[in-house]
Amino acid sequence: MLQVNIRHQVSPYFLFFIIIGAQTGVGILGFHRIIAKHAGYDAWISVLIAGVIIQLVMFVMIHLLSSANGDIVDVHNQLYGKILGSIMSGIIMVYFWLAAVSVLREYIEIIQVWLFPTLPTWVMAVLILLLCYYIISGGFRVVAGICFVAVLYTFLLFFNHFNLPRNYIHLDNLLPILDHSFADLLRSAKETSYSMAGFEIILMVFPFIKNAKTSRKFAHLGLAYTTLFYTVGAFTTFLFISEKQIQSNIWARININTLTTFSFIQRIEYILISLYLIKIVTIISLMLWASSRGFKKIFNKKQKAPLLVLMVLTLVLCQLLDNRYILHSFLNTVSSISLGLFYLYIPLVWLVFIMVKKKKRVTR
Repeated sequence: MLQVNIRHQVSPYFLFFIIIGAQTGVGILGFHRIIAKHAGYDAWISVLIAGVIIQLVMFVMIHLLSSANGDIVDVHNQLYGKILGSIMSGIIMVYFWLAAVSVLREYIEIIQVWLFPTLPTWVMAVLILLLCYYIISGGFRVVAGICFVAVLYTFLLFFNHFNLPRNYIHLDNLLPILDHSFADLLRSAKETSYSMAGFEIILMVFPFIKNAKTSRKFAHLGLAYTTLFYTVGAFTTFLFISEKQIQSNIWARININTLTTFSFIQRIEYILISLYLIKIVTIISLMLWASSRGFKKIFNKKQKAPLLVLMVLTLVLCQLLDNRYILHSFLNTVSSISLGLFYLYIPLVWLVFIMVKKKKRVTR
């Protein structure tokens, strides 16, 4: 394994900001409708369940990466060999790219619906991708720095959850608690997988963290914060909107913000959506950095080459996702890939990797 130069590494506490930066995206604006399908107003409990499961998956990932002393590409190469390992790593790199596309295209759709209905998709995509390219070209330390800035905005969003016009609050919406079966709660927890995805970025950033093996607590703290963030978001949203209404609200959180007005500004949701750009740029930069970094190691090329190819492919795919039905199908596909890769495949790889290492130690 080629060790990362210490000049390119960041302090362990940055992992806290990287995890939060990767996990809090456009999902917080509309995940309420998805999780309420199975568990209704009890869905906020499902978010907590999902948070616990993600903590366990993170533990597995960090233990796997620590054992391999590298990233997921190194894990695959040690386990499968160069050829098959490169194929398996390539699948995960494609996922990172698809995740970046899904975030970019969904944000552009929000802009087209709420701000600029006639704005061509490619215009916004080019502007955001140019900004992301500039950030990624600066190296991982710049990407990590953007995560730090984005998390500061996330803290503001957290307090925005409590910006609730009291006239519209219905506390009885949440009663009775635990009115759904545990199976319904689990189905609802499964639906949060796309919204709370992003923590898998650890599979590529791990070698870039100083004293990575001892930085586990910062990753788990980041996950704890995002779990609280999404739980409070679901809880406060359910205080406003009935179960029937929430199924017709694609972006429930934006609709709630339309109820808030000030004497000096009428449409506060415009500011919310515009400021969300920093969050979107952060996630896209992280995912494209991870994907291009992986392909760099797989093909032994400079990172700039796969990055440019991924940028062009991102622009093309954004153009092809030209209506809500196609975009919805695409998001469901990305969510299913995420479930399969990180909740099933990675734990399986961890078990096999540990068994192989134990067998080698016994043989010696």
